[in-house]
Amino acid sequence: MAKRKHLSESRTEDIVMDLLKIQGWQDTSRPPKGWVVRKNEYKDFPSLENIFKGRSKSGAGDAYPDFLIVDQATLRPLAVIETKASEKDFSQAVEEACQTYGEACRQAGHSVLAIGVAGQEKDASIRVGCHKYLHGGWEPVSYLNKPIFWLPTPTDLALLLSTASLMDLNPVVPGPDILAEKAECINSRLREASVKDEYRPAYLGAMMLALWQSKGNIRRDPENVLADINAACKKAFERAGKADLATSLHIDEANGKLAETAWLMLATLDKLNVATASFAHDYLGQLYEAFFRYTGGNTIGQYFTPRHITRFMADLCETTPDDRVIDPACGTGGFLIACIQRAENTGVKYEEVIRMVRDKLIGYESEPVTAALCVANMILRGDGTTGIRRANSLSAADYPTDCQVALMNPPFPHKTTDVPPQKFVERALEALTVRGKLAVILPTSFLVKKELQPWRKKTLAQNSLLAVCQLPDEVFQPYASATTSIVMLEKGVPHNPKQKTVFARLQYDGLTLKKSARVNRSDGKNEIPAAEDAILNKKTEPGFSGTANISDISEWSPGAYIPSATPTPEELRSSVDELLRRLASFYIRYAAEVATLRQKVASGEIQAVAYREAITAAKVKNAATLTGKTATIGEWFEIYYGSKELHSRENIPPGDILVVSPTEKYNGCYGWLSADSPGKKFPVIAPPFVTVAQTGTIGEAFVQLEPCGVNDDCLLLLPRPDKNLPLSCLFIAAAIIRLERWRFSYGRKLTPSRICDFPMPRLPELEAWAETQIAVWLEICASAIHVYHSATTNQSAGDTKRLEQGGEAARKKSENSELPGLFAPENES
Repeated sequence: MAKRKHLSESRTEDIVMDLLKIQGWQDTSRPPKGWVVRKNEYKDFPSLENIFKGRSKSGAGDAYPDFLIVDQATLRPLAVIETKASEKDFSQAVEEACQTYGEACRQAGHSVLAIGVAGQEKDASIRVGCHKYLHGGWEPVSYLNKPIFWLPTPTDLALLLSTASLMDLNPVVPGPDILAEKAECINSRLREASVKDEYRPAYLGAMMLALWQSKGNIRRDPENVLADINAACKKAFERAGKADLATSLHIDEANGKLAETAWLMLATLDKLNVATASFAHDYLGQLYEAFFRYTGGNTIGQYFTPRHITRFMADLCETTPDDRVIDPACGTGGFLIACIQRAENTGVKYEEVIRMVRDKLIGYESEPVTAALCVANMILRGDGTTGIRRANSLSAADYPTDCQVALMNPPFPHKTTDVPPQKFVERALEALTVRGKLAVILPTSFLVKKELQPWRKKTLAQNSLLAVCQLPDEVFQPYASATTSIVMLEKGVPHNPKQKTVFARLQYDGLTLKKSARVNRSDGKNEIPAAEDAILNKKTEPGFSGTANISDISEWSPGAYIPSATPTPEELRSSVDELLRRLASFYIRYAAEVATLRQKVASGEIQAVAYREAITAAKVKNAATLTGKTATIGEWFEIYYGSKELHSRENIPPGDILVVSPTEKYNGCYGWLSADSPGKKFPVIAPPFVTVAQTGTIGEAFVQLEPCGVNDDCLLLLPRPDKNLPLSCLFIAAAIIRLERWRFSYGRKLTPSRICDFPMPRLPELEAWAETQIAVWLEICASAIHVYHSATTNQSAGDTKRLEQGGEAARKKSENSELPGLFAPENES
């Protein structure tokens, strides 16, 4: 007789801790920090220990549940959890949780949930049962009239305990951070099993579909696990009438290393309730898409649109259950699913969802693995009879022409042979009836490039531009960093230049990038509802949305049409503070070089000149004529381009002259060059002035306080001679430009005319605050330079005094209408 394998209950207890974390119990430590008391900790909590005295299952002794979830502040019991090592003992775990520990809590006056957990990950799926006392007995908490097999979230537990009659729960998708963590776990196992990147999404999809199809009944031993996955997956596709796609989600059964570790991946998916066998709630579909995003990434050459963005676009097009919707490049089906979810929110029944999936949603995807993943996505939401075609929409013979809505994120070209996105836009429009709506994600460069102006003109000759919404820069990260916008068109109605097109900028979408995943923002900022309202109702809000009349030669970039908002004092303080810290980083990094530069300027070896004197009279005149409106950047500053001589640094030897270029490091410092190279003479410009990057880190603005050369990929903002601006105004101007840099990209250049009308009111209180901060930071900078001051030679007395009293000069600046001599070395005696 074979010896029975010993099962350790401690392994099951570890599983419970993981399940708690997955379900949102972020801190599973003991009170008062956490929520959980474990068996060996009751002695430290007398009020809890007393509840279970004399509750031994075998006599009159004491006994305690393996886990007790309590209120952190009051220690009131909320739930008891009892574990057993073997799945065969699941009933016993539930019985003890309810009749022993649950009853003990009840008799002590506490309403609790009683939860039993049994099993080992490697031998079988984990079994979970949750019960609540109702009508004189312990009844299972259910979902669609079937007992749930997951732990309640903190919110669900509170709801169950506070609502006496509530016994039904919907499953909840774990947070993005949990999904990213579990996805990385599966990725690691697939990587260790030598599964190539491009196959991993298919393997994950196959495991999820197989678990759902088999209701979790997949054998976990190496001899059978991979074959069971493939068989269940094939059965799901056959039931959906898509047997030809089953081979695209096929796992290599000869991969012995994968067979040895597949149980770990299945166990991870088990914990996430993949076997939830219901179409009526979107849990599994949400889990599928969100989890796939973190595992799939760009491994099959595509960037998948985040589900909250697909839903946003469906809402903008106001899709209905009766609309035929097409996505000519559907990927895993996110846009089509968004239409289902929008319909479900209106109370559409399951039968109607099935009809939508079958008759109303059309998707084309030529990549076999992605097409199979898309069909699997639909299978998990219906009977699998879908309108998904594994075909190229650009050449498909069965391409429809009777759709009311098209939603898409066409593949962005990454090779010269790729189809340009505009071809997909044209094809999507072909599918629509007159006045049908298209919402498409396009690179922002497509909205501004001159070479694409003929295409934009042609598009507007046949269709109307309804709206453009710029998306957050990080929306596709960590897989892509392209700046993108949603473009909305109305089919078959030539654009009228007198109609108003809406433009919006979505800065916060509720998520933020953390490590390798986008997770929920801690501050909850989410502008999607406001952007939807602004677009559908043509609202104007400076800095966020605006309307404009667009002609057939206009650019479509939101940055060109959304009116500027006057920054708040808080925003400016934060930006000025960052500028000062970056300024300090320059002086600390280059203290020795600055000391040498100042010494050579003071001795006359390096000549610093006013920039107006170093350029042609015509350029000075042109800059003077570019005047902004009252209380704008253009009212206070003249705007110039940097030196063409520094456009290329080739053949310019190293030297002692500071050179500023479009970099975000060290206050824009590129390095230290010599002005003595033949044919490469460049002016050394007397400070102070503001530099703004036109390329590289576009829109980065810094205040320059040392004589320097400036590359012509930068703009210079020189205070107008008649304005007598304090130094604080230079920092405030740089801060304002930095706050507006979202308007610019490699496609839409930052130019003098585009920044001169940025609002810049004079705010005495803010300027006074900035003066004080500048003085403090300049003392720090002067201290760094002073370390190297004594090492330089031939320093003038005036230069020495300047190094030692830099902070005091800035502090007294407010009493003087002229800029301080500290930053004008050409005036030194």
